[in-house]
Amino acid sequence: MTRSSILSIALLAALAATPAFAQTQEQQDAQRAAEEAEEEAAEADANASTATSAAAAANVAADTAPASVDAAVAAESAEQSAAQANTAASIAAGAAATADSAFDAGGSGRMETKDSAEVAEQAAATAEAASDTAAAASVQAQTAAAVGQTVATTPQPMPQATPMPPAVQAGAVATGEVTVTDSPGNSISSNYKVDFAAMDSSGDGNITRAEASGNADLMREFHVVDANNNGRLTREEMKGWLD
Repeated sequence: MTRSSILSIALLAALAATPAFAQTQEQQDAQRAAEEAEEEAAEADANASTATSAAAAANVAADTAPASVDAAVAAESAEQSAAQANTAASIAAGAAATADSAFDAGGSGRMETKDSAEVAEQAAATAEAASDTAAAASVQAQTAAAVGQTVATTPQPMPQATPMPPAVQAGAVATGEVTVTDSPGNSISSNYKVDFAAMDSSGDGNITRAEASGNADLMREFHVVDANNNGRLTREEMKGWLD
């Protein structure tokens, strides 16, 4: 065999080996991407479980303090975060399954190894993003649960009752500040008619109790009309009563 024949055979062998190496490298890339996607999916699932537990704890806190609006809001927030975490975990799990399927398709020849590696890497990136979302939602759920538990365990102030004024029994004299005036009160009747001159039988300008005895209304209110309590009613005092 000539030297040139040997070189030709070696070159052909090298060319044949190159695609085999490239295919192996792409398969490795696809496998690595599939493994990364599975890890992200597992982490997302763990965060979703933590968020679900936090939401359950927040609901227990809300049940403990049913009258607390803050505890109810915290429970609702925790539930929403847990739902978000579980959705993200489902997305991550689906992406991991896609990456694993692409790896298998490339290894079995059902897909070009280059294509399978690209699909697997894209799926791994999706799984990573979903895992980050699940982690953030889990933190939010735990924070909301902590708020709800704090509210539920904090004693709430009792509402202050408005004090009622003391009842005054019939016939009792109420105590307190009383304003007294020295002017005579008006008559309870607006129809009193008195002829002062006729009632003043002595003509001294005053009406005594004896002179007023013929008028029942005036006698009943004599002590009110008699402003100076001298037992006699003047025209001025009578004017106040008649007005």
